[in-house]
Amino acid sequence: MRQLLRSASLFLFPLAAFSQERVPAGWNDPFPPHRILDNMYYVGTKELASFLIVTPQGNILMNSNYESSVPAIKASVEKLGFKFSDIKILIAGHAHPDHVGGDAMVKE
Repeated sequence: MRQLLRSASLFLFPLAAFSQERVPAGWNDPFPPHRILDNMYYVGTKELASFLIVTPQGNILMNSNYESSVPAIKASVEKLGFKFSDIKILIAGHAHPDHVGGDAMVKE
Protein backbone atom coordinates (compact mmCIF):
# COMPACT_ATOMS: atom_id res chain seq x y z
CA MET A 1 0.00 0.00 0.00
CA ARG A 2 2.83 2.40 0.84
CA GLN A 3 4.42 1.76 -2.52
CA LEU A 4 1.10 2.54 -4.24
CA LEU A 5 0.75 5.82 -2.32
CA ARG A 6 4.35 6.75 -3.06
CA SER A 7 3.83 6.07 -6.76
CA ALA A 8 0.57 8.02 -6.81
CA SER A 9 2.20 11.00 -5.10
CA LEU A 10 4.96 11.08 -7.71
CA PHE A 11 2.27 11.43 -10.35
CA LEU A 12 -0.20 13.73 -8.56
CA PHE A 13 2.09 16.33 -6.98
CA PRO A 14 3.56 17.50 -10.30
CA LEU A 15 0.01 17.84 -11.66
CA ALA A 16 -0.92 20.12 -8.77
CA ALA A 17 2.10 22.30 -9.50
CA PHE A 18 1.23 22.35 -13.21
CA SER A 19 -2.27 23.59 -12.45
CA GLN A 20 -1.01 26.63 -10.53
CA GLU A 21 -0.91 29.66 -12.79
CA ARG A 22 2.37 31.53 -12.46
CA VAL A 23 2.41 34.31 -15.01
CA PRO A 24 5.70 36.19 -15.28
CA ALA A 25 5.46 39.94 -14.73
CA GLY A 26 4.38 41.85 -17.81
CA TRP A 27 3.24 38.85 -19.84
CA ASN A 28 -0.42 39.90 -19.66
CA ASP A 29 0.26 43.56 -20.41
CA PRO A 30 -1.99 44.84 -23.20
CA PHE A 31 -0.82 44.97 -26.80
CA PRO A 32 -2.81 46.60 -29.60
CA PRO A 33 -4.84 44.06 -31.58
CA HIS A 34 -4.25 44.28 -35.30
CA ARG A 35 -4.79 42.60 -38.62
CA ILE A 36 -1.88 40.47 -39.78
CA LEU A 37 -3.19 39.44 -43.18
CA ASP A 38 -6.50 38.67 -44.85
CA ASN A 39 -8.65 37.05 -42.14
CA MET A 40 -5.95 36.64 -39.44
CA TYR A 41 -5.59 39.00 -36.48
CA TYR A 42 -3.26 39.36 -33.50
CA VAL A 43 -5.32 39.39 -30.28
CA GLY A 44 -2.66 38.42 -27.73
CA THR A 45 -0.91 40.33 -24.99
CA LYS A 46 2.50 41.98 -25.03
CA GLU A 47 4.36 38.70 -24.37
CA LEU A 48 1.79 35.98 -25.22
CA ALA A 49 0.75 35.55 -28.82
CA SER A 50 -2.86 34.71 -29.69
CA PHE A 51 -4.33 34.77 -33.15
CA LEU A 52 -7.92 35.05 -34.34
CA ILE A 53 -8.78 33.53 -37.70
CA VAL A 54 -12.16 34.76 -38.94
CA THR A 55 -14.29 32.47 -41.12
CA PRO A 56 -17.95 32.50 -42.17
CA GLN A 57 -18.47 29.19 -40.33
CA GLY A 58 -17.13 30.55 -37.02
CA ASN A 59 -13.87 31.92 -35.75
CA ILE A 60 -10.74 30.08 -34.65
CA LEU A 61 -8.57 31.13 -31.72
CA MET A 62 -4.98 29.94 -31.65
CA ASN A 63 -3.57 29.97 -28.10
CA SER A 64 -5.82 30.96 -25.22
CA ASN A 65 -2.65 31.56 -23.17
CA TYR A 66 -3.07 31.68 -19.38
CA GLU A 67 -6.53 31.83 -17.83
CA SER A 68 -5.71 35.34 -16.64
CA SER A 69 -4.98 36.30 -20.27
CA VAL A 70 -8.51 35.57 -21.48
CA PRO A 71 -10.07 38.95 -20.52
CA ALA A 72 -7.38 40.77 -22.53
CA ILE A 73 -7.90 38.43 -25.49
CA LYS A 74 -11.65 38.97 -25.30
CA ALA A 75 -11.18 42.75 -25.19
CA SER A 76 -8.91 42.59 -28.25
CA VAL A 77 -11.38 40.47 -30.21
CA GLU A 78 -14.19 42.91 -29.41
CA LYS A 79 -12.02 45.96 -30.14
CA LEU A 80 -11.54 44.58 -33.65
CA GLY A 81 -15.34 44.39 -34.02
CA PHE A 82 -15.79 40.63 -33.63
CA LYS A 83 -17.86 38.69 -31.10
CA PHE A 84 -15.94 36.55 -28.62
CA SER A 85 -18.86 34.11 -28.67
CA ASP A 86 -18.22 33.48 -32.40
CA ILE A 87 -15.05 31.53 -31.52
CA LYS A 88 -15.93 27.93 -32.42
CA ILE A 89 -12.51 26.25 -32.54
CA LEU A 90 -9.54 26.45 -30.17
CA ILE A 91 -6.11 25.33 -31.30
CA ALA A 92 -2.74 25.55 -29.56
CA GLY A 93 0.87 25.76 -30.59
CA HIS A 94 1.66 23.11 -27.97
CA ALA A 95 0.34 21.86 -24.62
CA HIS A 96 1.93 24.23 -22.12
CA PRO A 97 -0.13 26.37 -19.72
CA ASP A 98 0.99 29.57 -21.45
CA HIS A 99 -0.75 28.31 -24.61
CA VAL A 100 -3.78 26.35 -23.33
CA GLY A 101 -4.33 27.56 -19.75
CA GLY A 102 -7.35 29.64 -20.73
CA ASP A 103 -9.11 27.05 -22.92
CA ALA A 104 -11.83 26.22 -20.37
CA MET A 105 -12.57 29.90 -19.79
CA VAL A 106 -12.87 30.57 -23.53
CA LYS A 107 -15.26 27.64 -23.92
CA GLU A 108 -17.56 29.09 -21.22
